[in-house]
Amino acid sequence: MPNEYNGRLLIVDDDRQTCAFWKLALSEAGFLVDLAHNLGEMKDFVSRYSIDAVLLDLNLGHENGLDGLPFLVSKSPLSKVFVLTAHATVETAIWALQNGATGYITKDTAPDEIAAQIKKHTKDQVAEVVSPDVGGSEFARVGMIGQSKAFMELCSRLQQLKNVDSTILLLGESGTGKEVIARSLHKISNRSQERFEAINCAAIPENLLESELFGHKRGAFTDAKVDRKGILELCSQGTLLFDEIGDMPLSLQAKLLRVLQERVVTPVGSATPIKIQTRVIAATHRDLIEEVQSGRFREDLYYRLSVVPLYIPPLRHRKEDIPLLVESFINEFNQRFNRDIGMPADSVMRKLIAYDWPGNIRELRNAIERAVVLTSNDHIRIEDLFQHLHLPANPTKKASMASSAPSHGVTATHSMPSQSAPSASNSASSPQESTKNSGSGNETELDEKIFQLPLTEAKQAFEKIYLESLLNDTGGNISETSKRAGRYRADIYRLLERYDLHVDEFR
Repeated sequence: MPNEYNGRLLIVDDDRQTCAFWKLALSEAGFLVDLAHNLGEMKDFVSRYSIDAVLLDLNLGHENGLDGLPFLVSKSPLSKVFVLTAHATVETAIWALQNGATGYITKDTAPDEIAAQIKKHTKDQVAEVVSPDVGGSEFARVGMIGQSKAFMELCSRLQQLKNVDSTILLLGESGTGKEVIARSLHKISNRSQERFEAINCAAIPENLLESELFGHKRGAFTDAKVDRKGILELCSQGTLLFDEIGDMPLSLQAKLLRVLQERVVTPVGSATPIKIQTRVIAATHRDLIEEVQSGRFREDLYYRLSVVPLYIPPLRHRKEDIPLLVESFINEFNQRFNRDIGMPADSVMRKLIAYDWPGNIRELRNAIERAVVLTSNDHIRIEDLFQHLHLPANPTKKASMASSAPSHGVTATHSMPSQSAPSASNSASSPQESTKNSGSGNETELDEKIFQLPLTEAKQAFEKIYLESLLNDTGGNISETSKRAGRYRADIYRLLERYDLHVDEFR
């Protein structure tokens, strides 16, 4: 692993072998490399990540890579875009440079030359982000654990943001630790001695949320017996996290916008505004841009919240951190349950690292807790860790599940990882047994133990099988799959990434 960090690089190329080569070569040069195979995937990445540079292939199968250049220039103006092609032409190069590209690179250019050219243009912006010891003791003290590049990049951003009052929008999948990040940011800030609160916008009924946020005066409504301060006022010198902000009712979004713009709150039943100095952090697993486009979220509030967007990477993008997290969780649960369980054997740890953890850190933590509680010896066993995936067949329930499935008689089985170590070819995929995705007629089976899982894990188990069935039926056609699922194309691409599914396997 290189000692230097040279920024986040997105490679957009429809040739998977080429992508794998460039990823290996440029990762060795110190870049954190992401891959996209079409313009839709590229737009999804750019909307969620802070990208330092883009290698954009001119020929993307049925798409022209240059068609994505205006999007990159408008949505990610700080990203340096290099057009990548097998055969350069003067006309195309001039057009690309005139329309926002930073440079033009032919595919026969040596990787070290490409790395040097990218670093030449990104060194200043990357230097501003990366600081010494970004993964050091300060973050460990507040409960953040990791050593991966993605984790280090996140920590460096938090260092920049810790003592400023700009509104921060935390983005990322469920279970990635957004509330932990918000609490950690508060603890290392100059507001650390003041109050921190988190309010879940999806968990409080709409008729109570307004009073909870803004407070109320006595007599404002039936149960208002006394004056009560709202949480925004209580946290005036501290930090307030709006968790699941994407689920806030539209009627309250306008009022929150006024609070963020004017830094005042008006309690329910009062006409007197109260000044506040609350630092606001918002978090969501939803794609707020799509929520805006669908009319479910105010555009003006989105721009007010996303002054500083911060994407929290999923656990599958920071697998180097898994051993550290496992050790921390084992120590935590040993203390809680008065046990003395040791670290897993190397073969077990390899399976933990190979699994993609669709439920992210929350799923890993739950798995470790379950294993510490259930293991009958001094070390964690693989069958205890993945017990929630061990679903033996039950024909009666299988038939019931098939008849009630929303589409195509979808059924599924999730089995535990085998006891053999994962090979290099599948180390990035789930260790559970799987069937072929393409139209081979093989189907996985989902039996009665799905109903014994926690709701989140049950939904994930079904979601993957449902998506596989739609992709089989549509021959990997993303547009048709999104129509049948009633979801946006970007949602389908996110699910493909989450469950490590590749469209080409269904065609």
